Amino acid sequence: MDFCIEDTRKKPVPKLNELIKDGIITLDNATDWLRSIYEIRFFEEKVFELLGQNIIKGASHLYAGEEAVAVGAIAAIERGDVIGSTHRGHGHCGAIGNKYADTERDRQNHWNQMMAELMGKETGYCKGRGGSMHIAEVDKQNNLGSTGIVGGNQPSAVGAALAEKYKKTGKVVLSFFGDGSTNCGSFHESMNMASTLKVPLVAIIENNLYGMSVPFSGSPVEGTRKASNIEDIAQRAAAYDVPAMIVDGQDAAAVFLAVRSAVERARKKSQMTIIEAKTYRWYGHSRSDPRAYRTKAEEKAWHDRDPIIVLSEKLLSEKLATQQQLDEIKDKAFATIETATKFGLDSPWPNTADLAKDVYVEESYPASLIESERATSAKVMEATAVFEAALASSTSKTKKEATERARAVVKSKFGMDVMTIGQAVSAAQADELRRDNNVIVMGEDVGLYGGAYQATRGLSAEFGTDRVIDTAISEAAIAGGAVGAALRGLRPVAEIMYVDFVTIAMDQLVHVGAYNRYMFGGKAKVPMVLRTEGGVGRCIAAHHSESLEAWLMHPPGLYVVMPSTPYDAKGLLKAAIRSDNPVVFIEHKATYGQLGPVPEGDYIIPLGVADIKRPGKDATIVSYSRMAMFSLEAAKVLAEQHGIDAEVIDVRTLKPLDIKTIAESVRKTGRLITVSEGFGTCGAGREFAGQFMEYEFGDGSHGFDYLDAAPVNLAAADVPPPMSEPLETASIPSVEKIVEAVKAIV
Repeated sequence: MDFCIEDTRKKPVPKLNELIKDGIITLDNATDWLRSIYEIRFFEEKVFELLGQNIIKGASHLYAGEEAVAVGAIAAIERGDVIGSTHRGHGHCGAIGNKYADTERDRQNHWNQMMAELMGKETGYCKGRGGSMHIAEVDKQNNLGSTGIVGGNQPSAVGAALAEKYKKTGKVVLSFFGDGSTNCGSFHESMNMASTLKVPLVAIIENNLYGMSVPFSGSPVEGTRKASNIEDIAQRAAAYDVPAMIVDGQDAAAVFLAVRSAVERARKKSQMTIIEAKTYRWYGHSRSDPRAYRTKAEEKAWHDRDPIIVLSEKLLSEKLATQQQLDEIKDKAFATIETATKFGLDSPWPNTADLAKDVYVEESYPASLIESERATSAKVMEATAVFEAALASSTSKTKKEATERARAVVKSKFGMDVMTIGQAVSAAQADELRRDNNVIVMGEDVGLYGGAYQATRGLSAEFGTDRVIDTAISEAAIAGGAVGAALRGLRPVAEIMYVDFVTIAMDQLVHVGAYNRYMFGGKAKVPMVLRTEGGVGRCIAAHHSESLEAWLMHPPGLYVVMPSTPYDAKGLLKAAIRSDNPVVFIEHKATYGQLGPVPEGDYIIPLGVADIKRPGKDATIVSYSRMAMFSLEAAKVLAEQHGIDAEVIDVRTLKPLDIKTIAESVRKTGRLITVSEGFGTCGAGREFAGQFMEYEFGDGSHGFDYLDAAPVNLAAADVPPPMSEPLETASIPSVEKIVEAVKAIV
């Protein structure tokens, strides 16, 4: 076993003189630690004051008292290493910014931008969009950013460490988080993934004894309970069989040495270490916290070991600095924060015209690509009709033989292969893995097993386990790991086996992934794909049969893609993997065996471009995924049996939505029917109809002006998907229901 706990508090910490003599640090390093601690302290005191004056607004969770952890830990890493922060992140941001400051001017600018960010000003690190709980300089200081959700930063740190290991950069990742987060599921998922994948991570637990108001291991104050039955969180490292350390979090030198040792292990052996820093926050959880859950005696005992006092006494007792020199360090730090405060107050507010800027990485496709794809799609539909006709007219004795003969007809006439959607999904991933070494695949059973629906079949054999990575059943860690890997330059394709399970990963997908670029001032890209599948059709009831695309359309920052044919599946997935935005790619479980023609060679289908799968003039049916196929069948019945010429639009990308194609169609037909397998309430169909109503044409008219009948929204019944086959079938739109709906309004 690799597990052991080293309690460095039980050993004498080497004197600063010894560290200097051995060349481990310099005197300038030691005095700069003190200056950084002072700067963080004065920054927090000023923030507390400005909160009281309502100059700084919102929630601010102050780091005062814990400065030695951030300063000591960040002193132990190199420029180029990575950190992940928390809602109590001013200390981490302050310390890492100082590390990257080459001049006094750089240092002042760093604190200026920190203060301006907390004031919500344009000159802040995140242009005022993140504020106190989401502060970072993500592009120049390798700070993954801080998160307002407890434990939310842990999975992305693991993903970042995975990326550094994969790229062989030799860089390590420090993940800072509090004691409260170690009781969250994300902690276990992340630590387990980091240990099993052997990534260069140092997990630093800042144990300030309280998760908001609940004591971690108990308090003498009447009425309090406790969050855990253990006192030392480091014990939990036993579950992951990794080394652990306990360190005095009030002593910057002790923290520095512990983290230095762990960083060396991570860099050389790619092994995680868990470090528990025993520390204390001077303020409450937030400004409104009266701290009734802890005693005055406890507070005094910790204040007597203030990080400023501990380090100052070392410098004085070892005759490395005089009191006058220490006072000068203090005064310089105070002046830095005063100047930063003035800078923030004098800075401009963000321009409200930029409100929607940087939610997404702007992407566009050449008009020639869009036009050529439309022509290809039409050819594919023609080939599909030939394939289906060949099957229908076949006299072969077996279905397999009939399929092979129909395949040969398509190949001969169109030069296209015929494959299933499952095969198309696997082929798309294989293409992109070959094309770009930064593409990796990760998730449950994606490797040897080939995926629950065989959509990653054969990938592990060709590309190896470093690029096709089987993980534990840990949806939050899978999604968050993909976010972190994407932030560090990879293009991960993460698989969540069923869309129902995405609910467990929503924090990582939305708060850490989708919001990342906007929240940190447009400085980051999250080029990841989260693949999953949904829908009914296999009688596996509510927890494995939902269609939750409307949930995923709701948060800004995500693309949502749902293919209906093998051609679409391959081309859309390849485009999604190449996108610089986070994309949720949802396949339908009942379509994995659906056969269809797929062009040879490399192609992509532009995201955000709908496909008119059947032109018509009497009504517009708008759908996607399996329901697009149902709509095509319905259109055929309408034409052959009722003389109604329906146009069928497959949106393909639900977000961004090609509302222009929908609007132009409905202006022609006068009638709109949306068909979705998602629930009706707040569903995708209602969104399509709503956007059409508001759509403004070039002449100033709106979509509403062209309707000859009220829009019809066909969707799943507002019931959890039932298991029983007749009930399951009745719960969603059918070909017959689509036919009747169109007949009723034409």
